[in-house]
Parts: sequence; C-alpha cells; structure tokens
Amino acid sequence: MRIYRGKEAWSYVAHLENRDVELNLFKEAVQPILDAVKYRGDEAVREYTSKLYGVDLSYEEFAVSKEEYEEVMAQVSDEALEVIEETVNQVRKFHELQKQKNLTISGDGISCKLMWVPLDRIGVHIPEFDEVAYISTMIFHVIPAKVAGVNEIVVFTPPLTGGRVNPLLLATAKVLNVDKIYRIGGPVAVAAMAYGTATISSVDKIFGTGDRYFMTAKKVVAQDANVDMPSGPSELLVFADSSTSPKKVVSEMISQAEHGPEILEILVTDSLELAEEVSSEIEGMKSDKMAASFLEENCIALVFNELEDAISAINIISPERVSVMGKSAVQLANKIMNAGAVFVGDRTPSALGDYLPFMNQQLPSGGCARRYGALTVAEFLRPVYSVMVSGDVGANLKELMRKLALLEGFPEHAASIDMI
Repeated sequence: MRIYRGKEAWSYVAHLENRDVELNLFKEAVQPILDAVKYRGDEAVREYTSKLYGVDLSYEEFAVSKEEYEEVMAQVSDEALEVIEETVNQVRKFHELQKQKNLTISGDGISCKLMWVPLDRIGVHIPEFDEVAYISTMIFHVIPAKVAGVNEIVVFTPPLTGGRVNPLLLATAKVLNVDKIYRIGGPVAVAAMAYGTATISSVDKIFGTGDRYFMTAKKVVAQDANVDMPSGPSELLVFADSSTSPKKVVSEMISQAEHGPEILEILVTDSLELAEEVSSEIEGMKSDKMAASFLEENCIALVFNELEDAISAINIISPERVSVMGKSAVQLANKIMNAGAVFVGDRTPSALGDYLPFMNQQLPSGGCARRYGALTVAEFLRPVYSVMVSGDVGANLKELMRKLALLEGFPEHAASIDMI
C-alpha cells in the first residue's frame, strides 16, 4: 500500500483526473472487434468469441436454448432458488416506488401531457467467472427494466469453459423471466448490442458492467448507440479519521477487493498513523488472503493535514463508493457530493451496496459520479410530449409566443401561431 502526503497526495488526485484518458489506451484493442462485428456480423461474433474466450460456437449456439435452461434448473438447489426469489421480490418493492407518473397541464386552451414511455428492447451485460456468479447484478438491472415496462430484455454474458453459463445465472434469468441469454461477452457483446447481426437484434440501450475493455467499448459505441453510465472495475474510497480502528478499515477494503485485481481502493485520512497501521495490517495478511494481495497493488492512502482538504479531494475523485468512518462520520458524509453511493458509519459496510434491496448496486465509476447517478427506473424510460389545442388560446399566451418567434427571427412561426 502506497502512502502519499501533502503535495504528493494532491498530485495523485490530479493523476486520477486522467482516468478517462487512460481508457483511450484500451481503444486500440477494442476498436477492431467493434468494427468487425459492425461490418461482418455473426461471423465476427463467432471469431472473437473463440479468440477471447476459447469457445467455438455455432450461430445457433449464441443464445442459450430452452433445453439448456431445463437441464440447468435441475442443478440449482431449492435453497438457492428461495434466496433468488426473495431477493427479486424485495428489489421489486423498492423499484415500484420509483414509477414515473405522466403529467398533464391544461390552460389557456392548450393541453400538454408529459408521458414516460418505456424503451422497447434493452441489453444487459453481466460479467461471469468460473468461481463467481453475478446474480445480484442481473437482478438490479432487470427489475427496474421490468418495472418501467420494457418489452424485451436480453442478457449477454461471457461463456465459461465449453460454452457453459453459470447455472445460478440461468436460474436467476428464469425467475426474472428474461427473454433471452446470449453466451457472448465483453466488447463482442457491446458491438452486437449496438449494431446487431443476422441472429442478434440491436437494442435501444446498452446496460451493464464489466472490465476496462468492456467500459471502453461502451464509450466508443456511444457515438452510434444509447448506453448507460460508465461502469467498470469497482472503486471504494474509505474516509476515516484518527478515531477509526485500522482493523475496521482493512475489513472494509478486503471485502471490496474480492471483485478482483482491477479494483481501485483509496484510504483518505488526516492521520498518518492510521494509514501506516492499515498498510501494516494489509502487508501481514497478503499471504493468507488473495484479496489482500490485490490491495497491495491497487490500494493508496492519501493523508491530508485538514479534513476539509480530504473532503475536497473526495469530491474531485468522484468515486463509485465512499465509506465514511470515525466519530464524525455523519457530519463528514453530508459534505460529500460526488459519489455513486455513500455508506455512513463504522457499522455500515459498503458491501450493503451490492445486496441491499433498498438501493441499486449499479453505480458510476471511473470518476464519473460527478456527471452520472445510480441506476433507477427512469433510465429505462424516455419522456414524450403530447400537445393539443382544445379551445380558445389565451390572448396573452398567444401574443407571448408570437413575439418570441419574431424575436428569434422566425416570422413564419409567428404567422403559424397567429392562425390558432
């Protein structure tokens, strides 16, 4: 764990400002994949799935068949299904509260309605590894889409050895009534969702999370397709003062380090002693816990003389998650404006953000929390206006619109309004 103080700490904060620029380094790797799928379709999907994942699929095998669903369901225990079903129910209750209401305003002879129309078809990318099943990621994307009224939901996930898909993911998809799962992942999936192929229809919006290659691919296709927030490798910033137990800090960091070696974790504090104790704890654990070894590579401590400086640094970094610890946690947390989610107090682990049904785990990362927010039902809707003249238009309103049109230099617009 590297410890930076004073000017060095501020220099590191400035370095993080270039995270978007660093993503461009991955563009060289993903651009040929995106272009190949865009222009060669299924052939390129098959080619790059083989190259990237070592799995040879026929076009018919891109999508998981109904027979595979049935075979896999037999492998999932009743206990696992109960956990999935209960989680789905709890998450649905929270997201039902987010339903958007149509708004109608009538007056001066004009009726104007703001309608919230669901997207027709969306795609969700779910990461997959042999030892990890991102069940919650699927639930927290599909449920708000269902609540919004999206007509068709398709899921993309990288194939495991032999083209397998984790049985728990398939079971979750079945509980959620997902329309289709494709065993296609990463930049290949992004291209398929953006441009479509003969066997895979493009989607109205691309959702989901993944590694830096996935994140870069989403950024590139955003020129041609609708995408959600930048959401890549996990980020956690722990904000702790001298009253915080080093063991509490390490426990918090270790839990998020389970997401893998690409994670970024930062301890921000006004106590050099705390930073050194945390570093020592991690060093002593790395032989026993793989996650601690990840922290050695990807964990930074920033030590500031004043807590106000620390708060300013956090708001500049704009991380995915901030965990605020110490005796003044509540007061300090209220000053953090730029974060995907803030977890307040020593008894509030950021792991709640992965599983708590009363929020959504999909949060902006890569310093994007200053421009984007957490995933909500609104992300799956688009506002549409409907306007009708239903009576005599008020003279004052009519004259105001006519004058505004003339002020802009559009006399024919003014003439059109005169005819109402």
